[in-house]
Amino acid sequence: MCGDFGEQESIDEELFEQFIERTARFGVVARPDDQETAVALDTEQARAGYLDQLFKAGLTRCVNDAAGLARGERMDALTGQAIVFARLAGFLAAQFPPEADRFRTVITAVVDAHEEQNGRR
Repeated sequence: MCGDFGEQESIDEELFEQFIERTARFGVVARPDDQETAVALDTEQARAGYLDQLFKAGLTRCVNDAAGLARGERMDALTGQAIVFARLAGFLAAQFPPEADRFRTVITAVVDAHEEQNGRR
């Protein structure tokens, strides 16, 4: 059992290092000492809270950016934001090991959110 944990940790580190290399291509550098990212995800409740906070932060940025635009440009900005976040979701999903089958989870989340907002759920 302990060997499994060590192996999982090793795989996690290897995949994360590859992720950091890929993000550097976009000029994004990890800052683990940043207070906003200093989060412990050791419980389901902590993970859910973190993810909810991350969602709200992204949504807040979208609302504020679009609200600052001239009338007639706002919905076009929202369209662009959706495309950017879909691109980000695809980029993040591409980091998962193939056997994790998390890409399907990401696609399901996109479809579910879309249907929820359109009154289909």
